[in-house]
Amino acid sequence: MAEQDNTQIDGEIQNLVNKLDKCIANFDGKRQVFDNAIGEKIQSLKKDRGEARELRLSLHQESGDTRSKKIDVVNQWLNQKALTSGDPDYCDLSVLIVDDDRAVRDSIRRAMMSYGAQKQFIIDVQEAKNGREAVYLHLGGASFDIILMDSQMPVMKGHEAVKKLRQMGVKSRIIGVSYQFEKPAFRGSSINKWIKKPLNLEKIAAIFC
Repeated sequence: MAEQDNTQIDGEIQNLVNKLDKCIANFDGKRQVFDNAIGEKIQSLKKDRGEARELRLSLHQESGDTRSKKIDVVNQWLNQKALTSGDPDYCDLSVLIVDDDRAVRDSIRRAMMSYGAQKQFIIDVQEAKNGREAVYLHLGGASFDIILMDSQMPVMKGHEAVKKLRQMGVKSRIIGVSYQFEKPAFRGSSINKWIKKPLNLEKIAAIFC
């Protein structure tokens, strides 16, 4: 019986090691995508990667009763990271906000979180400052249920990013977001819907209809 229990624990540890390896690879991919991002983002990814490596090493160093405790610690850590990084197993909906105006991104994020709280589901929100960052995120392996795409941005405009994303096979629901006079910028692009700025809770709700 004890041998059977140890075999089961060994299998569980290997499964956790595989998950941690996946986390480390994911963190490395994000660091490449955000190579020119703000320092706080890079430091956060370095911290997460370091924690994942330490946990991975510790799984092979534990024995006896402490192994089960370490398994619980690793599971708790993985669950927490999944909630904050948009893992589909723990997130009801993932959204990417693409806008060069930080105030606009913050406003949309708050409205999204408020809507999610009302409907009692978890929305993971990530941001990109221009179309190229949105494309790079997807090249790095990211995917989203909904993409809110601004029209006029430096580096790469909204309709250019939409075209590239569709060429890459991205199937996300892409919502064009712009002021009324900017709406023609999305003409001919394969967006699913267009919404006029500024966004509020009512317009956010309309995205899900």
